[in-house]
Amino acid sequence: MPTTRPRVNLTLTEMEQRFLEEIVTEGTVEHEMYVDYRRRSGLDVVTPPALADVVHVLLELGLQRLHEEAAEISYAAEAAAETEEDRAISAQLHRNLAASATRNDG
Repeated sequence: MPTTRPRVNLTLTEMEQRFLEEIVTEGTVEHEMYVDYRRRSGLDVVTPPALADVVHVLLELGLQRLHEEAAEISYAAEAAAETEEDRAISAQLHRNLAASATRNDG
């Protein structure tokens, strides 16, 4: 099993290139957002960041968003497939849980 990560070559559009340049330029809003994200994530803040680091963070953010969207779609499909009987069972389980919690509090 290889110990190195796969390498990827990217051809950036002019807009993507400008955006990345803004992120690596101290004093820009984009740079501050990048630094804030790294801090909130508990990651080291390297100034100025390398383009590869920025692309890695953006890829991670994009993958997180895709995962969130897939979960939303899955939850919506599950809710749409739920029958009246399923809802009745869920309601009864909820009532039982609430009653049990009330008994344990008293």
